[in-house]
Amino acid sequence: MSKNLGNATSASQISIGENVDEKKIISFVFSILELFKEYAINKNDPYAQDIIKNLEKNKSLGFPLNKHIELYISKHLEDPIKIIKYILFRYKFYITGTKKINLGFPPYILIELVSSCNLKCPFCFQTDKSFTRKPYMGVIDIEFFKNIIDQADNLGVGAITLGSRGEPTMHKKFSEMLNFISTKKNIMEVKLNTNGSYLTEEMCHSILKNNLTQVVISSDHYIKKDYERLRLGSNFEKIVANIDMLFNIRSKNYPNSITEIRVSGVDNDKNLDREKFKNFWIKRCDHVSATFPLERWDTYNNKPHPEINDPCENLWDRMYIWFDGKVNPCDADYKSLLSYGNAKDKTIKELWNNKFIKKNREIHLSNKRCDINPCDRCGATYV
Repeated sequence: MSKNLGNATSASQISIGENVDEKKIISFVFSILELFKEYAINKNDPYAQDIIKNLEKNKSLGFPLNKHIELYISKHLEDPIKIIKYILFRYKFYITGTKKINLGFPPYILIELVSSCNLKCPFCFQTDKSFTRKPYMGVIDIEFFKNIIDQADNLGVGAITLGSRGEPTMHKKFSEMLNFISTKKNIMEVKLNTNGSYLTEEMCHSILKNNLTQVVISSDHYIKKDYERLRLGSNFEKIVANIDMLFNIRSKNYPNSITEIRVSGVDNDKNLDREKFKNFWIKRCDHVSATFPLERWDTYNNKPHPEINDPCENLWDRMYIWFDGKVNPCDADYKSLLSYGNAKDKTIKELWNNKFIKKNREIHLSNKRCDINPCDRCGATYV
């Protein structure tokens, strides 16, 4: 069985050969149902009430369950309140996108620590030479980063991803950032997207000590020549050794770690033997997934897709924040034509509710996303 890790029908990572024990998850939530009801009353949260109704009527949480959710819940069974808060976040994240609901703040924020990358993959915008230079290249200031995290924690943002257009582990203060974010109590998930090139022993300890919920390592093949062809500038043996190092440090020093390690691939040639791909990587991680490529290497000159007009969920369920403070609805628009402000000038909440993004939401809801560049040439669809 394969499970999508996102809502997009054309852009999601798909778990390879992973069965999700949905009955076990639902059974556990039923076992803490009275606590869930008490939490819903105390917080006066209508979304918690919706989940309880779904449970009692349909034996469902009201959103799709995937391998990542199953792993998260299984690693927090001793903390039912955390699981309740996590389920509530996941439900809100799901319905904001699918039902186009504005919570008043983004439920999910992706923070770019570094915009450059040491690799030049053919399916990535890092191959666009007009992008890999000023003003697009830079690193985030750590005090600005801390300000973003403080705001997110206070707003109730449920998930943070470190990484977007570049390789986040290239930042010299990466471990200091992990130390800071680990002190926040309202952020349910902290995910790292990395190509694994810069992982060191010290960095692995920092990742595990600070309880990142997920490390997603981009790796597109299991054969050296194909891996290095797809990940230009990489060394296959070094990446394998680095992933082994993270996996082994976790096994030896953090046996009760909540950190999930996932290897994630882009099936660029659309002929990847996914079973062999999984069999190679699953020995050194918890979870393997793959997706087909989207047109991300030169978005602005892609051929328009007039047949794709459904509203993009990104406008309701996430915010990207670049190193220089620009906020964006997605990273397919890697040159920020759709930027709706700067987080160095306005608060996250102010930006999320301003007239610029509101106008884009209205255009998408009117099924006129083809009137917007580059939305008109993005292959992501949700129907």
